[in-house]
Amino acid sequence: FQHLLLALVVGALAPVAAAPDPGATAPSLERVRAEYRALQRLQMVTGWYTATQGEASLGALTYVGHEGLFTPASLAVVDEALRKPGLAANEAMALRFLRRSLAAEAVNLAIAPFDDEVSDAEAAATVSVAFVAKPIPYRNVGLEIAKEPDAARRAALYAASTRVIEGTLNPILARKEAAAQAAARTAGYRDYVALSEDLRAVKLQALLADGVEYLKATDALWARELDRVAREELNTPREQLRTADLGRLWKAPKLAGLFEKDEELKLLFHFLGGIGLDFKTAAGGEVKVDDSLLPAKRPRAFVQPVDPPADVRLSVKPAGGLDDVWTLFHEAGHAVHFANATVQPWENVLLGHGAPTEAFGEFFRHAFSDPRWLVRFREFRKAEGRAQPSNAELSATLRRTAVIEMLYIRRYAFAKIAYELRLHGRPLTEIAPAVALLPHPEKVKDGSEAALRSLYQQLFSRAYGFPLSDEEASRFRADVDDTFYSADYGRAFALAGMMHEGMRKKFGEDWYANRAVGQFLKEQLFAPGTSLSAEDVAARMGFGPKVDFQLAARRAKQLVADADALEKAR
Repeated sequence: FQHLLLALVVGALAPVAAAPDPGATAPSLERVRAEYRALQRLQMVTGWYTATQGEASLGALTYVGHEGLFTPASLAVVDEALRKPGLAANEAMALRFLRRSLAAEAVNLAIAPFDDEVSDAEAAATVSVAFVAKPIPYRNVGLEIAKEPDAARRAALYAASTRVIEGTLNPILARKEAAAQAAARTAGYRDYVALSEDLRAVKLQALLADGVEYLKATDALWARELDRVAREELNTPREQLRTADLGRLWKAPKLAGLFEKDEELKLLFHFLGGIGLDFKTAAGGEVKVDDSLLPAKRPRAFVQPVDPPADVRLSVKPAGGLDDVWTLFHEAGHAVHFANATVQPWENVLLGHGAPTEAFGEFFRHAFSDPRWLVRFREFRKAEGRAQPSNAELSATLRRTAVIEMLYIRRYAFAKIAYELRLHGRPLTEIAPAVALLPHPEKVKDGSEAALRSLYQQLFSRAYGFPLSDEEASRFRADVDDTFYSADYGRAFALAGMMHEGMRKKFGEDWYANRAVGQFLKEQLFAPGTSLSAEDVAARMGFGPKVDFQLAARRAKQLVADADALEKAR
């Protein structure tokens, strides 16, 4: 019955928005704000159960009855309010965030059926390989790849999951792309890219230029360090790596004994306590943590800010390993941020800038690239009665964290920005600096599916430092971030490094036992919710109002030098 109902709703939602009733009374601003907030909370809660319990995705259903929110009439109400003289700064900001979110929701309304279709297909799909007795849930394949020590078996698992993507997901995603483009134009934007730039408050060509320069500045260092880590962990030279190997590489099997799954949360709370933070919310409650291991649960940790600061939820599926701890620390950055977001009105908590909150997550993760925290990590393990890491093992942890930081900036600020600009219809001239770095630019000249595959394959080969196969390029539709969330990620990874540099200037080289750090974070960065831009955060950390990718490139070299020094230390 539920699937039948969903099918009927999907059919009803084919238009971008319901046609307004000419005789209807225009909605009030208060009604628009209250209805949209209620819809968001409903989507957060249903999304939580979809992700943690494997419930059917109900994204399309949540829009039923709310189509009027995303019509020109609602936007006109917000526009009229923005024109009123004497608006307080926070109120004006909130209304701007609300307006662009309502416009973006017209796209979400159009693509919700496709997102539901993808989510349900992922939840239902299984893969079979000869060396595993039972079918593996599709969503667990990444975990199995990361745990698998044999390269041939990793490749087989990856190939099996690729068949799901090619046969099931890619056709849905192609239809989603067409619907998103049409909806963006209906919402009054030139195209999907223009809507995304407005939503993310970013100029994508300028960000791509920064990404290209970072790529070139780190090429030699990246190649050398990735080769070293790949040989140490997988006994594989860089040039022979496959995408399927990356999950295992970041799992860091040689360091597995230092990152046990039963210690992850305890280590996190030790880190937070040292700087005067915890999971208490500004509303007087606690961040809700779900650490169950249900098969249908999404494996990657995530945070759902249902009603911050009162209702913030963290889902984790502990598996152990360095990558698991990295992800937990990152998501904890989101959780603590939203648990302390007290700015008003509510739009400034949730609808504003995305790059800073991603930077707060990376800021926590980046502790593992700081020798001072790593020494404290060793002391923590001693107090817990666990094996203590040697300097060489601490150095290896730092080096791997430095390498993945480089990968993320190369992936998100370079490859994904260039590829997604082209995927969403922009001409090759807009990504010319990236195309100039490709070995076969002649293969990407037209707008065909084959050209898109080739562009994806070449860009990510360039970013990763090893060639992607045709099979790996089959993910050219699945490896896409809605409304260029990649732009938030790309800036966040560089901004988090700036935050670490700024923290040392403000609180000293070893600030990990200084509770004033937490007070600063809560008051200056977390309480404002999402009202701060990336440039605002940079300024509050003592820099100019700019995300500095040149500093990020210099930082990469310094992190590797720190790893070398720690390795040699007695």
